[in-house]
Amino acid sequence: MNEQLHPIRVAIVDDHTMLREGLRKILAMEEDLDVVGDTESAAAASALAARTKPDVLLLDIRMPGTGGLEVIGAIHEASPSTKVLMLTASDDRRDHVAALTQGARGIIMKDSAAETLVTAIRAVHAGQAWVDREITGTLLEELAHRGHAAEGAPNQPQLTTRESEIVDLVIAGCRNREISERLKISEKTVKAHLSNIFAKLGVRDRLELAIYALNRRP
Repeated sequence: MNEQLHPIRVAIVDDHTMLREGLRKILAMEEDLDVVGDTESAAAASALAARTKPDVLLLDIRMPGTGGLEVIGAIHEASPSTKVLMLTASDDRRDHVAALTQGARGIIMKDSAAETLVTAIRAVHAGQAWVDREITGTLLEELAHRGHAAEGAPNQPQLTTRESEIVDLVIAGCRNREISERLKISEKTVKAHLSNIFAKLGVRDRLELAIYALNRRP
């Protein structure tokens, strides 16, 4: 258990009653998690967020009528401190990119293990990004396909020209060895640049760097 003064307040938005009940039971087993409310309607999600002020809101990405993607902004307006963690059974990477672009802090598959869900909630609450491993690869592929490497990379003044080049290549899906070969520098140098980039931009890894780029594209 994560020891903290106050439990993490969690709200659930999903149109399947059995899933909501199952999530409640799973989360109730954790002393540092407290489910403060739930609803079956995405249209009611912002009202739920305004009323309960959850730290983390679990939001189904697709629901009948209004879907989760359509209400992320309204949830943040209703409760700015709430972090949205998307629930999905879909492997549609376009939905995943859209969710992160609109401000979701993570995506987790509905068939994930209970332990994984709990870990994801804690990570998102702590300010980290969370995307299931099986989604991460396709997410970076979609970024590269859409040309975010050229258009959406974080081209901030504090990055050097070399660091900006490395960011572009990371978001295009290149690993350290590929970056090393393309820029004709050692892998050790690539790693050093990445450490500096992560520190400057306040991100922890390649995934958070990609999300950073998504949320700051022109």
